[in-house]
Amino acid sequence: DIQGSIDPQGHSLRKTRPIMCNTIYEGGPQGMHLRHASQPERNPSVHGMPQLQPWWAAGYSFSRGHFLVNVPYDPYQPMIFQGEEMSIGIRGFTIGYDYYAPERSVCFHHYAVGKNAKVRNKVHHFWENDRKYSGTGKRAMQRLLGIVRMNPEIDPSKWDHVEEERYGL
Repeated sequence: DIQGSIDPQGHSLRKTRPIMCNTIYEGGPQGMHLRHASQPERNPSVHGMPQLQPWWAAGYSFSRGHFLVNVPYDPYQPMIFQGEEMSIGIRGFTIGYDYYAPERSVCFHHYAVGKNAKVRNKVHHFWENDRKYSGTGKRAMQRLLGIVRMNPEIDPSKWDHVEEERYGL
């Protein structure tokens, strides 16, 4: 979170390295799926360069434009907030991309906690529309997992195969 992470001039106060190297299997209304988590930030053991990490992180991704051209977001996955990182990470890795963490934290989320809660909780969230689009997220998650072959127990006829060659493996 941004609170306690930057000084009044906007400089990072953290000297630790964020690394995405943990994955959990979580469930919810959309079904079971893998979600990346980070390890607790620590002082870097590798200095002067980024450190290789196993996962791609949506909340902190910088690359040359060809990454997005070669590994685009799948527009057939509406109402997905958790899970797209696994799809993009797997797809990117299978065509040769590696993922790195910077030497120290330089970018922070502005979560709706503490003194930020009053202002940030006024921002609308896409999941406020889940009743309006009932079932959309579950179907999108079936596609997300099916297209990267992570839900063999689901009958393939149950998920959308549109442009599978482009957004799959």
